[in-house]
Amino acid sequence: MSFKTLRKMVQQVKPPLRGVVFDLDGTLTVQNLDFRAMHDRCGVPAGEDLLQAVAAMDGAQRHHAENVIEEMEEEGRRTLQLAQGAVELGKWLHWWNVPTAIVTRNTQATVQHLHEKLWCPYNLPKFWPSVAREFVPPKPHPAALEMIAWEWDVALGQGLLMVGDSPSNDIAFGKAAGVSTALVDADRRHFEEQTGADFVVQSLVELPRILWQHFDVNPSAEGPRRRPPIPISAACRAASSGDVPTLQHMELKDLEASDEFGNTPLIWAAESGSVAVVEMLLAAGVDANAKGYAGNSAISRASRHGHEPILRSLLAAKVGIKLDDPNDKLQSPLHFAAFYQHSQAVQLLLDAGASTISIDSKGRTPADFAGDSGHADDHACGIRDMILRVRETHLK
Repeated sequence: MSFKTLRKMVQQVKPPLRGVVFDLDGTLTVQNLDFRAMHDRCGVPAGEDLLQAVAAMDGAQRHHAENVIEEMEEEGRRTLQLAQGAVELGKWLHWWNVPTAIVTRNTQATVQHLHEKLWCPYNLPKFWPSVAREFVPPKPHPAALEMIAWEWDVALGQGLLMVGDSPSNDIAFGKAAGVSTALVDADRRHFEEQTGADFVVQSLVELPRILWQHFDVNPSAEGPRRRPPIPISAACRAASSGDVPTLQHMELKDLEASDEFGNTPLIWAAESGSVAVVEMLLAAGVDANAKGYAGNSAISRASRHGHEPILRSLLAAKVGIKLDDPNDKLQSPLHFAAFYQHSQAVQLLLDAGASTISIDSKGRTPADFAGDSGHADDHACGIRDMILRVRETHLK
């Protein structure tokens, strides 16, 4: 083996993703603190480090400045909102069992508010460790990242990622500790700067795909390939073949029962394209959101095959259809419709409010799926543009 070949192989080796550390304000949450006003009210020039300047003050001046900061941060907690893509990224990292932490110059009270009001309600675990202003020395000194690596029992290095919105604070912080860095430049303020970041994104929703491409994200978690299912029970066979009369003589418990593959009759009807069976089962009161083989629901199967009449029936059902409920690989119905280039199905799902920023296990959004089908022709590009237009509309 030549040295050139060996070097190329080494370059292609991805570091394992050991954990992701986030900044808070302007990264995980929408920037809602007016730092210029905070500096002015505290009597600190804009170019100086606010916390260091306040710590160096004496007596009444320091007391006044600390009260100003607390007052503005309390108001900031009241209006705190998660940044676009934060929940989707959090769910993706949680699905892959990637540890997450926070390092912020805000207070522990703000971190607690984030957990209780904005993060944990999505069934996401708390960031741990959560390093707030009370920890000294503050970033960009690397001590906090060193402590986090010690708590996680991992080594500092490329396998850890620091994500933040400030080149001078967050990116410098990560570089000082020797970890990988990602800059969130939502407003493209740093577009023409040499930020030093390894990756630059406008939205957190872009990160999973980048992480999948540049890190080893535990691919063994996907598990072995399973054999394709076939309808086994009498109800499932009838649903798959469109046999409404047979189903009409069955009890509700049989109409809802899943077969050995986990599929219900409704899922089989959506798979085979039998509108009459779908409408009959919905009228009978079956669970429209039941999941079957590989975690797919009826709307996932209809979206995969582009069965538009079935999609309309499901979307019109009195019971609320879970539009974005993912399967075992975190693929949503819109992912399927986009990947298989069913433009009408994509439009139906978008009109119903399907999320354009849901993220699958490999970090792909539905728009990414439209271009990953293996034949990204004009039709695929049109579907991707359709999804992106809706995403941009929602961001305005």
